Amino acid sequence: MSQQVIRQPNGKYGVFSSITDTIIVWDATDEELVEWFAEQAAENARQAARRVLGHVAAGQPRKAYFQFTLTWQEALESDREHGGTVWQEAT
Repeated sequence: MSQQVIRQPNGKYGVFSSITDTIIVWDATDEELVEWFAEQAAENARQAARRVLGHVAAGQPRKAYFQFTLTWQEALESDREHGGTVWQEAT
Protein backbone atom coordinates (compact mmCIF):
# COMPACT_ATOMS: atom_id res chain seq x y z
CA MET A 1 0.00 0.00 0.00
CA SER A 2 1.48 3.30 -1.05
CA GLN A 3 -0.70 5.52 1.16
CA GLN A 4 -1.67 5.16 4.79
CA VAL A 5 -4.27 7.18 6.66
CA ILE A 6 -3.06 8.08 10.15
CA ARG A 7 -5.07 9.69 12.93
CA GLN A 8 -3.26 12.73 14.29
CA PRO A 9 -3.16 13.60 18.03
CA ASN A 10 -5.57 16.50 17.38
CA GLY A 11 -8.23 14.04 16.08
CA LYS A 12 -7.78 14.98 12.45
CA TYR A 13 -6.18 12.80 9.78
CA GLY A 14 -3.03 12.69 7.74
CA VAL A 15 -1.95 10.56 4.79
CA PHE A 16 1.57 9.16 4.64
CA SER A 17 3.03 8.16 1.27
CA SER A 18 5.38 5.18 1.30
CA ILE A 19 6.48 6.19 -2.20
CA THR A 20 7.91 9.54 -1.09
CA ASP A 21 8.16 8.69 2.63
CA THR A 22 6.44 12.00 3.38
CA ILE A 23 3.11 13.16 4.74
CA ILE A 24 1.06 14.31 1.76
CA VAL A 25 -2.16 15.32 3.57
CA TRP A 26 -2.50 16.63 7.13
CA ASP A 27 -5.08 18.21 9.41
CA ALA A 28 -7.92 16.78 7.31
CA THR A 29 -11.40 16.12 8.64
CA ASP A 30 -13.26 12.91 7.78
CA GLU A 31 -15.13 14.60 4.94
CA GLU A 32 -12.06 16.41 3.61
CA LEU A 33 -10.18 13.12 3.46
CA VAL A 34 -13.07 11.40 1.67
CA GLU A 35 -13.12 14.23 -0.88
CA TRP A 36 -9.33 14.08 -1.29
CA PHE A 37 -9.46 10.34 -2.05
CA ALA A 38 -12.43 10.87 -4.39
CA GLU A 39 -10.52 13.54 -6.32
CA GLN A 40 -7.47 11.27 -6.55
CA ALA A 41 -9.66 8.49 -7.96
CA ALA A 42 -11.31 10.90 -10.40
CA GLU A 43 -7.93 12.12 -11.66
CA ASN A 44 -6.71 8.53 -12.09
CA ALA A 45 -9.87 7.77 -14.11
CA ARG A 46 -9.31 10.88 -16.28
CA GLN A 47 -5.72 9.80 -17.00
CA ALA A 48 -6.83 6.26 -17.88
CA ALA A 49 -9.53 7.60 -20.21
CA ARG A 50 -6.99 9.88 -21.92
CA ARG A 51 -4.65 6.91 -22.49
CA VAL A 52 -7.44 4.82 -24.03
CA LEU A 53 -8.68 7.70 -26.19
CA GLY A 54 -5.15 8.36 -27.37
CA HIS A 55 -4.73 4.76 -28.53
CA VAL A 56 -8.13 4.68 -30.24
CA ALA A 57 -7.65 8.08 -31.90
CA ALA A 58 -4.25 6.95 -33.20
CA GLY A 59 -5.88 3.92 -34.83
CA GLN A 60 -4.29 1.54 -32.32
CA PRO A 61 -7.18 0.34 -30.14
CA ARG A 62 -5.44 -3.00 -29.57
CA LYS A 63 -2.98 -1.14 -27.33
CA ALA A 64 -5.94 -0.43 -25.05
CA TYR A 65 -8.07 -3.56 -25.47
CA PHE A 66 -5.66 -6.20 -26.80
CA GLN A 67 -7.48 -9.18 -28.36
CA PHE A 68 -10.86 -7.87 -27.14
CA THR A 69 -10.89 -4.93 -29.57
CA LEU A 70 -14.17 -4.55 -31.48
CA THR A 71 -15.02 -2.66 -34.62
CA TRP A 72 -18.12 -0.45 -34.57
CA GLN A 73 -19.97 -3.04 -36.68
CA GLU A 74 -19.02 -5.86 -34.28
CA ALA A 75 -20.23 -3.78 -31.33
CA LEU A 76 -23.54 -3.05 -33.12
CA GLU A 77 -24.04 -6.76 -33.85
CA SER A 78 -23.44 -7.64 -30.20
CA ASP A 79 -25.82 -4.86 -29.15
CA ARG A 80 -28.51 -6.33 -31.43
CA GLU A 81 -27.92 -9.89 -30.23
CA HIS A 82 -28.17 -8.91 -26.57
CA GLY A 83 -31.27 -6.74 -26.65
CA GLY A 84 -29.66 -3.35 -27.04
CA THR A 85 -31.30 -0.60 -29.05
CA VAL A 86 -28.43 1.46 -30.46
CA TRP A 87 -28.05 -0.91 -33.43
CA GLN A 88 -31.52 0.17 -34.62
CA GLU A 89 -30.58 3.85 -34.64
CA ALA A 90 -27.09 3.45 -36.04
CA THR A 91 -27.95 1.41 -39.13
